[in-house]
Amino acid sequence: MAYLSTCSTGWLLSEQTYDVADMIKVQPKFYLALRANVEDLVIDDESLAYLGDIGLQASIRHAVQLLSPSSIMAKMNGRDNICKADIEEVKALYMDAKSSARLLQAQQEKYIS
Repeated sequence: MAYLSTCSTGWLLSEQTYDVADMIKVQPKFYLALRANVEDLVIDDESLAYLGDIGLQASIRHAVQLLSPSSIMAKMNGRDNICKADIEEVKALYMDAKSSARLLQAQQEKYIS
């Protein structure tokens, strides 16, 4: 379970393991729904669960960073609410840090050292 605390620079997220339910609940200690609420984003439960899965596979930071571009994608498609298809499309455009590092490692011979 992840808990939020405040400091002079804003919200801090503890370094604990999360499950999908922890990441999508609408309480201040649960981050994805809170962040969507703070940004005034409309997102359904299926999409929040999908973001929660992304958070488990990659990181909660990556999942949160997909919210705003997914909202833009929804608006480009004529909707105010974010759906799973918007997140999937945005996810294909942005790599998380772990995947990016793995790709760089695998293709290191293509880069100048």
